[in-house]
Amino acid sequence: MLPVAQSAVTNNGIGVAGIGFNTKVMAVKTSRNDQRDPASGSPYIVYGYEGLLYSAKNGAKVINCSWGGSGYSMFGQTIIDEVTTLGSVVVAAAGNESVRDPFYPAAYNHVLAVASTTSNDTRSGFSNFGYYVDVASPGSSIYNTWQNNTYASLSGTSMASPITAGLVALTMAQFPNLTSIQAAEKLELHATTSTT
Repeated sequence: MLPVAQSAVTNNGIGVAGIGFNTKVMAVKTSRNDQRDPASGSPYIVYGYEGLLYSAKNGAKVINCSWGGSGYSMFGQTIIDEVTTLGSVVVAAAGNESVRDPFYPAAYNHVLAVASTTSNDTRSGFSNFGYYVDVASPGSSIYNTWQNNTYASLSGTSMASPITAGLVALTMAQFPNLTSIQAAEKLELHATTSTT
């Protein structure tokens, strides 16, 4: 039996609180059960871009991508362009190799790329960085929902990205006249800067 997608609910006194108050979650499976990393057992993201398009065509306004890799493709950029045209904003993890090299889909045009910070508001040692990163969000030792109705403390830009996606959704809930892309731009423009 496969684990069911889980999300934190706000203000219910259980576990952790999700940042996207008054928002809904659309879980979209982009992996296959028969294609997994032999070392970790984690599933490969096989249909990531198809999942983006499916989400946008089915009404998702903010799409989180806690996945990626180093390879640019015209196909990937084309999908991002179409998703953006449909009115969705893509928020993506910047990667965990502590390098400035582009990481996709985060480095594509029209994507809000998210690096990771520590509890001291400095860059997490593992977090990628560079020209394509738009914002940074907490991603070190994040206590969150996990498989089989449990909680776990996890680190990575894959933790920072959904926090940022939730903040975009929260911004839209607070300012309902904004589109998702405008909400993401508002977030980016009002982010604090750091010299570290």
